[in-house]
Amino acid sequence: MTIRAGKESPVVVRSGKQRTSDFILPALFAVVVLFLYYLLYLFRGIDDSRLSSWHDVFTNGFPLKTAWSLIVALAVAFLLSVLKLPRKRPVLFLFSASFVISAFFWHEPEIIVDASRYFTQAKHLEMYGIGYFFREWGGAINAWTDLPVMPFLYGIMFSIFGEHRIVIALFNSILYSSAVVLTYLTGKELWNDEAGLYGGIFLLGIPYLYTQVPLMLVDVPAMFFFILAVYTAIRALRTGGMMIAAASLSIFCAVFVKYSAGLMLTVLLPILVVELLVNRQKERDRVALRGMIVCFASFFLISLAIAFLHDVIMQQVHLLLTFQGPGLRRWGESLLAIFFFQVHPVIAILAAAAVAIAIWKKDFTFIVAAWVVLLALLLPIRRIRYLIMTFPMLCLMASYGLTHVTRVMNTGFISLATAACSFALAYTAFLPFQQSTSAQNIRNAALYLNSFDVTSVEVMTPLPKDYVMNPATSVPLFDLFLRAPIRYRYRGTDYPLPEDLATSPLRFTWSYMNPRYYTGRLSSEKTAVAVITDGTEQEYDQELYERIKRFSQKKIFAVRDDVYQHQTLITVYH
Repeated sequence: MTIRAGKESPVVVRSGKQRTSDFILPALFAVVVLFLYYLLYLFRGIDDSRLSSWHDVFTNGFPLKTAWSLIVALAVAFLLSVLKLPRKRPVLFLFSASFVISAFFWHEPEIIVDASRYFTQAKHLEMYGIGYFFREWGGAINAWTDLPVMPFLYGIMFSIFGEHRIVIALFNSILYSSAVVLTYLTGKELWNDEAGLYGGIFLLGIPYLYTQVPLMLVDVPAMFFFILAVYTAIRALRTGGMMIAAASLSIFCAVFVKYSAGLMLTVLLPILVVELLVNRQKERDRVALRGMIVCFASFFLISLAIAFLHDVIMQQVHLLLTFQGPGLRRWGESLLAIFFFQVHPVIAILAAAAVAIAIWKKDFTFIVAAWVVLLALLLPIRRIRYLIMTFPMLCLMASYGLTHVTRVMNTGFISLATAACSFALAYTAFLPFQQSTSAQNIRNAALYLNSFDVTSVEVMTPLPKDYVMNPATSVPLFDLFLRAPIRYRYRGTDYPLPEDLATSPLRFTWSYMNPRYYTGRLSSEKTAVAVITDGTEQEYDQELYERIKRFSQKKIFAVRDDVYQHQTLITVYH
């Protein structure tokens, strides 16, 4: 029982029964969590996730090691809930905890080949400047279906701090941690401090998300810009002033990070409607005026950018409609895999329960949190990479559900246990799995060459054995980890195109062209040769043999996996 003496001096008196429940309820929940892990492991065959399915992760993995790590994680979560650390300084706790946790994944390889596009685009800005970047976007800079905000920011990072993979990982960790804090602030604005805090902690409870943070992609940054746009829009409608400018700029940036952000930003409409409903008549006029200003300002900025990039955007939209859209249906993943294997099942269950609670309470504010999640479920978006943007709102839905069981559950422990167990799973299972794939060869070979004082590296990509992916696309990924400059002659015209090119998820790799910054002259001393292929030396042609015969040392990086269609093997001669 809690007795309050005034507003600032709560006196807490606990009965023996309540003190016992403080241990029994967390113990029961811990048993449930471990049982859920066992069930998911038992039925791992139904996880059809494309990147890190439980079936692939635990084929050669160590489930007992993960189980022990879950027990340790539950103990740490209980200790944090007893000390009430998250409640004392929520912003500091959420940002520092998420940043430190994400740093454990910085040594992950670039597992998704799409990163080569963003690296190439960013390097153009680093090499030739901002003017060239915008002038040649979609021309000399192949843009595929990408938008310029993140390659621009990555290029700025390279220009300031140098071309290092750790720069990208650190920058993305900052964006991820900021998204966690913004989730807390958004929940606080919508409901209360407790709902916001649980929402922020739940965003740490998605194991798949940890594996995406260090990658040079746009999905995690898109999540940041989306929740930033939502939070600033709410604040702009309520306070006006500089928040109107912040909201307009945030919406503009979110739209030009990823095409799907435009669809998700329709959440701004229910935000405006809810704000008009909950305010008195005198305030409604102000809210409506602020909403109109944000709408027109952001629309003006977006229109200017579209006018500047009109031809490129039209080509990209056509590609999205004719290739990417139909492709999503072919490359889809089940909702069960997404929300139970890749997202912690506690989050999914609480979010589903929250819908019923909100309907029963007639809470219109809940529509703001549920809008993008329901939109994603209604539309045929069955790929978790394209749902990352919705995760903050999914976590706010779960936190809403959790706040309505405070009388019967230890809610602080539930949220912290969900986050701790997700980190344990991602670190002991997902990360080792990704390090056992052939993508690790690129990172290992680059780090090996970095240990030598080489002045340049000539990269060669012989004719691939299997025409799944153009091996030339691995050159930018190799460059991302390598300190020495690369010299490379593009051989794409030597390759016959795959028969399934029109439907291949790796179609963009065959439109890759060699950037001119790779065509400089080789240094006469301290050079090395790196051969990127999917086969062995027996498949080298005569030209390649002539290039490597003068080197006395070689090292082969040949980690293979049975999961992905293409394999990337690297042999280094020095």
